[in-house]
Amino acid sequence: MAREYTVTVQMAHPRPIAAVRVRLPISDVPRRFADYLNQVYAASLAGAIELDGQNIFVYSGDADGEADVEFGVGARRAFERPGPVLYSATPSGTAATTTHWGDYAGLGAAHDAVVRWSRAQGRALAGPRWEVYGHWSDDPDKRRTDVFYLLKDDAHG
Repeated sequence: MAREYTVTVQMAHPRPIAAVRVRLPISDVPRRFADYLNQVYAASLAGAIELDGQNIFVYSGDADGEADVEFGVGARRAFERPGPVLYSATPSGTAATTTHWGDYAGLGAAHDAVVRWSRAQGRALAGPRWEVYGHWSDDPDKRRTDVFYLLKDDAHG
């Protein structure tokens, strides 16, 4: 079933995250994300960081089907780097965004919707994009993921 996506523009503010940064094929994200998020949650359980429990993935440097990905969780405050977990933040600036409701396997359609909207509006993508995952539900229809793409300034379009 094709989903309808409404794309809006909003000012994105940096949101602190605790993350593990890796470069990998985008196609590997569904298989490998848990390996990296588990490192973040382990650092939290060890008392090194305080998390808000919301998973956030930040993608940048796309080339040849690969990207730099920060697999993160919202952080309540800055922290000393415990092993591979770094303190980072989501991008800031003008962003095109939409919300995906449903199984994560369909998340690509939300990304496609933002990219199509950007082209139709003559808005150039700046590169970084990110996904903010709602809290887990056993019911796939209740799973929310907000998708953001940073836009270039109109003056530099």
